[in-house]
Amino acid sequence: MLYDPQWGQRNDPFSLASLVAWLERNDPNEEYCYSSTGECLLARYFSARGFSKVIMAANYFYHFPRSGSLYETAPLPPHFNAIARGKVLTFGAALARARELQRCTAG
Repeated sequence: MLYDPQWGQRNDPFSLASLVAWLERNDPNEEYCYSSTGECLLARYFSARGFSKVIMAANYFYHFPRSGSLYETAPLPPHFNAIARGKVLTFGAALARARELQRCTAG
């Protein structure tokens, strides 16, 4: 079987392809609270990707590393916040925004 470069992207928690793949596995009608720093869409996404005790900020997030006692910060990938923020706050609407961004950046 030939290698598909998207396999690696889906394993990278900071890739748009990985976020899209995760959004596809969620109930499209489920709502989320954008302003809940620990339970918003992106906090749930990064927690599902193995980050511990995620707290979101505008351009980065805090997480508790496995091998230390202090929080670390990680920058948000471009446009991740725009995908989470929107007029309609459902997983389906976020998926539509993410797919639109994929279409815009693919060409």
